[in-house]
This record gives sequence, structure tokens and C-alpha cells, in this order.
Amino acid sequence: MRIALALAATLATAACAPATPKLPDADAVRASLMAADEAFAAATAEHGLEGWMAAFDSSAIQMEPDLPFTPGIGAVRASMGPVFADSTFRLTWRPTLAFASADGDLGYTLGVWQSRRHTADGKGQVATGKYVTIWRKQADGGWKVVFDGGNPDSSPQPGNL
Repeated sequence: MRIALALAATLATAACAPATPKLPDADAVRASLMAADEAFAAATAEHGLEGWMAAFDSSAIQMEPDLPFTPGIGAVRASMGPVFADSTFRLTWRPTLAFASADGDLGYTLGVWQSRRHTADGKGQVATGKYVTIWRKQADGGWKVVFDGGNPDSSPQPGNL
């Protein structure tokens, strides 16, 4: 009888103990972040401002050198709208590293970017730099940008466009 009671108590305790959640495969999460950033770059190259905006969470913050933070999707659109309105402007980037939280719900990508445009006098201008983008996993399994910021390598240089 004692053995049966001890067994029942052990099983009851085990049944009430919180299960240890299975952590996602870290390599797979990093790969999904790289894919999300690459898709973000492709959508922006194809659709300009609308491709840029589609990647952002409604609460996102953008940080640009020498400007205040742009909190919220409306502020991000207001900041980037005039940039993408320049028909000579082209922004490309390539993620080089990705990291994620242990539970796979938050991650960030690091990479390099290049922008090209023509100045008012018609001369080509090229700027390069580095960036960090922080991503939050959505209920549907996709990723949305919650923070984006970067810095230029140096002052924009004349370039062949």
C-alpha cells in the first residue's frame, strides 16, 4: 500500500511540474532571420517605400544618424517617404550575421548597406555603412522589424551610377 501511495504521489507531483519547453533549433532560427532580412531587401528593391514599410511592426523604431528616433510606423513612413520619393535613390543591403534569443521570439541581423542617388547638380553619390535590425517573431511565424538603425562608413562619396 505504501508503495502504491508513494507511486501515486510521485506521479501527481510529476504531472503538476511545469514542462520544460523545447527550445527551437538555433541554426534554423538564425537562418529564418537571414531569410527575412534578404526578403526585406528584395521587397524594398522592387517596391520602394511600400516594400520598406511592409517589414515593420506597428510599434517599430527607426534610428538614423543625426536625427531623432522615429517611434511608430507613421513616423517611420514620414521619415522614409521623402527619401524614397527621390527617383534616383536606390538602397541595397546584405545581412552578414544573425543572432536570436534562446526561445526564438526575438532576433537581430547585422549587415552592410549601400545607397546611391544623384545630387541636385546631377552628380552621382554613393554612401555605404553598417546596420542592425531587431526582429520580433509574429503569431504566424513570420518576422517583423521592431528596430532598425545604421551608421555610414564615412561621408557620401562621388560615384558612378
